[in-house]
Amino acid sequence: MQEQPKQYINGLFLKKNRILYRDYQENILNSCKNKNSLVVLPTGLGKTIIAILLIANRLKKYSKAKIIILAPTRPLVAQHKASCEKFLDIEGEEITSFTGRIPPEKRIILFYSSKIIISTPQVIKNDLMRGRYNLTQVSLIIFDEAHKTKGNYAYNLISEDYVKTCTDPLILGLTASPGKDYDRIQLICDNLYIENIIFKNYQDKDVKSFIHEIDMFINLIDLPLKLRELSAVWYNLFEGYLRWFVKNNLLPPNKPYYSKLDFLGIARDLTLSLQYEKGEGLGLSEDEYEESLYYKSPRIMDIIEENRLDIPSVYSYCSSCISILHAKDLLETQDITLFKSFLKKIQYKAGNDILSAKRIVNSEHFTHINSIIESGKQKDLSHPKLLKVTSLIKEEIEEFNNKKILIFTQYREMAEFLKNKLQNEFKSQLKIEKFIGQASKIDDNGFPQRLQIEVLEKFREGLINILVATSVAEEGLDIPNVDAIIFFEPVPSEIRLIQRRGRTGRYAPGRCYILVTEETVDVPFYIVARRKEQSMNAVLSDPKQLKLIDVLDRKSIKFIDQKVQSSEFEIIKNFKERKEFEQRQLANRSIEEIITNLDNFCGSEEYDYLKQCGVTFYSDLIKFDKSSLREKVVKLKSKKIKQSSQQKTYLNQNIKSLINIVKTYGTDGKIDYIMLQKFAHNEDIIDRKFQIHFNQACFLGYLKKLNNQVCLIMDFN
Repeated sequence: MQEQPKQYINGLFLKKNRILYRDYQENILNSCKNKNSLVVLPTGLGKTIIAILLIANRLKKYSKAKIIILAPTRPLVAQHKASCEKFLDIEGEEITSFTGRIPPEKRIILFYSSKIIISTPQVIKNDLMRGRYNLTQVSLIIFDEAHKTKGNYAYNLISEDYVKTCTDPLILGLTASPGKDYDRIQLICDNLYIENIIFKNYQDKDVKSFIHEIDMFINLIDLPLKLRELSAVWYNLFEGYLRWFVKNNLLPPNKPYYSKLDFLGIARDLTLSLQYEKGEGLGLSEDEYEESLYYKSPRIMDIIEENRLDIPSVYSYCSSCISILHAKDLLETQDITLFKSFLKKIQYKAGNDILSAKRIVNSEHFTHINSIIESGKQKDLSHPKLLKVTSLIKEEIEEFNNKKILIFTQYREMAEFLKNKLQNEFKSQLKIEKFIGQASKIDDNGFPQRLQIEVLEKFREGLINILVATSVAEEGLDIPNVDAIIFFEPVPSEIRLIQRRGRTGRYAPGRCYILVTEETVDVPFYIVARRKEQSMNAVLSDPKQLKLIDVLDRKSIKFIDQKVQSSEFEIIKNFKERKEFEQRQLANRSIEEIITNLDNFCGSEEYDYLKQCGVTFYSDLIKFDKSSLREKVVKLKSKKIKQSSQQKTYLNQNIKSLINIVKTYGTDGKIDYIMLQKFAHNEDIIDRKFQIHFNQACFLGYLKKLNNQVCLIMDFN
């Protein structure tokens, strides 16, 4: 039979014979041309190509317009830039990428001189808030990994600003997995102003011919008797502390299964209640506060007050239980080396007088288990998953002649252990490497972006046969196709399950092996992930149940002559002159937020109820309008700026960035320490650089670290 000639999609702004024709991609493109769309497409079916086709289509309509592509990480930004350069027939200098490394004055020039801007969302958000440019002449924004559009993530502000300012906005949200249920998917639709949902799965007729079957194998692992005995002793320690919670009515008796979530929920409810009582839970009504609680009836705070419990003790016992349950999971589902490593961390904490750790270390259970492990009989305690991984690799080589395998594991320490174990097993037969994310802790070097790209390239070229990866390989990155994937443990997330599984079956039939230790947390994790995936598919298969945005009132974008835009370049000749302008822009944004909240409150049932009760509001006595309120607030802010400048302390840009992150992304001036590190990564403040400038910010009195929270003590403005 004669082979059919390849068909390509060609046209204006597309490089010739670069994109192979797929009818489902063209159908999706036609559905997205004029409506804000959420495209849910499994990994490997070409979400990037759909984005490229829509960019070309939009450039045909508005050749003078700009297009923005947003991606959560710098490696993804680099990947999108490479795709644009590969497929789009546009001058290279008109395609640019933004990161926190590029100075703001240069970003302004690049924004006005570029046709396509690819960026992490935090950079665009910060620039918009400071008025460095606007989105009036942006004809399309693509939100990659759109499932991140929730909470205070930067996608939300950008989409809102775009729809408000552009007369003909077009949004494309791309994801393989938007969320487990109706509420999560609805939230994404609301935040991205979605008018249209396109969902494809591997069973769809127009998709089937472009993908290959993925065989799923659930490998049930029986936990050896010696590990079961250790686990039973360890769990007995937990049961002693559990009785304290049951006795004080903090947890119900006879519950079939107690998890870390139970104790995390108690600690979280307690923190939220204390903040709310002190008036720090600003912005939460009583109903919203009640809804935010993990335990609603009865409330944890009510139980504590009724039983006159010591609050620090509750926190401490919660911490002990969480540590014990986490260690139990390590013992039952990972190698014994991870359990041993965690015990050492508990001992270190106990040595630093942390009561929750001392309570564990001083127990007979800890002494007994530690003595067994330290006796040197670790070989007898090796987890059977290790033998199973080795046997699966041998099976892949012998039966399928496959020497390209991806192994997923949850823990970095396990990735390193597996790499060494497999290297020792297969010696010169196979080349094995680990693949992890950037540094997340002071003592963790991680893989910088350069090394990640280098490892992936070697894996693609066959110089590496087996990649042992953590979650960094799940999402977005262009991981080469593999014929077999091994899950060292299941993940309780439908998003992660879909992302991991999608790394195989692109160009040939694939196999996915999931190792599940029986009667451990592995079992519910696997069941939960499959149930969430089924729930997600049910919602997406019938999108009529979702409330989508009515068609927006669109009008053609009017373009300003380039000569008018050149005035922006005059401003940035001396960027310091923009500082006052940017302060006013930030002030205006905060004023608009205040006014919006006031307007919403004045139209609420709570306002009407309080008025009926005879409450007099300040606005009833003193009439003010938006312009006068704005003028007064700006005057107050400028006075504060002048006062602080009299006793000015020199701060370098990195310290200012850290302070701004806490101020921008924190809640009530507080942010989780890990979250601060993640946002600092986007500004290239990482590793030792982060520690130096964070410590300096604390020393100067601008920031303060309390437990795992970082508080804003003083602003530099």
